[in-house]
Amino acid sequence: SSGITQSTEAVVSTQSTGATKPPPVTFVPLTNSIGHFFKRNGRRPEKVRSSLFSFESSAMGMTISSEHRAQNFNDADSDSNACELPALFVKSPHNITLVFKQINKFIGEISNVLSFTDAGCLTLQAFLDDFVERTFLKRLSEKITGEIQEINEGKAGLNMVKPNKSGWPRALAGGAVKVQEKLAELRVLMNRMPKYCPKFLEMVYEVLKNYRRICCNTFNDLSEAHKQDTLCQIWFKDSQITEIVKKQPSWLEMFPDEGSTTEGPGSLREFVTAVGRHQGKEVFDKSRIMSENKMIELAQLQDSITWLVRYVNEFAEDLHRDKELADQLPPKVMEDCRIRLGERTAELSSLSHNCMMILYLEIRVQCYFHLLQVLRKQDYKPDTENSDPDTSVTQLNKSYYEFEEKVKDYLPATHTKFLFEGLGYVMSAVVIDNACNIKEINSAGIKKMSRNILALQQNLTNITLTCELELERARFYYELLYLKPEEIIRRIVEQEKRFTKKEYSELLQLYFRSHKNKKSAKDLERFTKQLDEIVNLQ
Repeated sequence: SSGITQSTEAVVSTQSTGATKPPPVTFVPLTNSIGHFFKRNGRRPEKVRSSLFSFESSAMGMTISSEHRAQNFNDADSDSNACELPALFVKSPHNITLVFKQINKFIGEISNVLSFTDAGCLTLQAFLDDFVERTFLKRLSEKITGEIQEINEGKAGLNMVKPNKSGWPRALAGGAVKVQEKLAELRVLMNRMPKYCPKFLEMVYEVLKNYRRICCNTFNDLSEAHKQDTLCQIWFKDSQITEIVKKQPSWLEMFPDEGSTTEGPGSLREFVTAVGRHQGKEVFDKSRIMSENKMIELAQLQDSITWLVRYVNEFAEDLHRDKELADQLPPKVMEDCRIRLGERTAELSSLSHNCMMILYLEIRVQCYFHLLQVLRKQDYKPDTENSDPDTSVTQLNKSYYEFEEKVKDYLPATHTKFLFEGLGYVMSAVVIDNACNIKEINSAGIKKMSRNILALQQNLTNITLTCELELERARFYYELLYLKPEEIIRRIVEQEKRFTKKEYSELLQLYFRSHKNKKSAKDLERFTKQLDEIVNLQ
């Protein structure tokens, strides 16, 4: 099999064999016969006849005498029309993948004919094993590692591309596409070289592990602001807040495998209460708010990871359906493959869910940031009526509208709906719960506040395509300030109670802060007592 071995080495070698170099030209003394000179120079050179194949590296070619090779070289050099034979293939270690099965089959046949119990004793088998282990697998691993490292230098490869035949309706991060291509390449090699399938699987695990590490670094970079945590990341680290979000029906619809670890449905009221514990501790500084570009990149990362996880799941299913591969691999290898790929997809899925959680919280952080600027004014007593909403409200609406317009190109409709779902309740809670921060308010201020709430409602309705009745409740709350305290009490008695005892109490206190007189303190105490009696009776 030495001839096959040498031919295989010529196919996979990365070094050019080329034509055999001619022997050095020797000086011909002048004392030689002049007849010999004319005889040598008078010979007509024979035209070199080109052939389709060159066998210079074969065993037969190596037995040709050096004089004959030198003569062929001189003949070819003397013919101006002679040309070098074109290469039939590009020499590469990767060529071994195309002939691996055929060579193995040939080795098996030889072993049967020669009655070898161990094919490893054959020279060809020894060469094949040595080349694959030391050269091909090593270079393949280095190549894949280098390409994954290039992703790390480009923020998880967030340059968006539209891969062909992906079946995905949105553009994907270039890094995720590159990882998918590497996995597909390794899957082809498993079919061509099933003997080394465990080696290729190890590369698959390493690729997914490295890509997850890259994505985690990108996730941390996007959620940080000036080397400190953004406000949404502080909320994200509060397990009580995240557990409440994971109980939401929309979250369970998107991620059925990752719900809350605690029992009982999570309510939006619980969310507002949990966030309220941070409201007095954290400074709502603009520098700790995520930019729109970072939020979009986070959405791109989330969707691309989701796509890659789906592909890895299909990859694993395809492996287990491959009966030919399963017959050649020990059951332990296949079981280990199932477990380890499951672990990798679970890690990537968890990171994808974290991206959605950060986006969900950031939208609500911006709600608190802008609305608290409106509600923490010293007073709300404009001299003239103004039908325009406050600047902070306008900025918040603009931020939501522009983000929704962009993010829907990178997230499915269910995910975009989840981000804004229940936001009206949070807005209403912020506006009502922080009425205690308003020092004074007059009729023009009440109208201004109603205009702010209406602007929020209209903008959010355009995004969610729902009525957002919770904001109607907030507007009704402030419009009660048009009434006198006794009228407020009478309305509570005659109509259904729409607010809590605390909310009514804060409303009465705001009324008397805005209508100060000598009897304000006593009147407030009297109406508060009446409120307690009515609420207790109901």
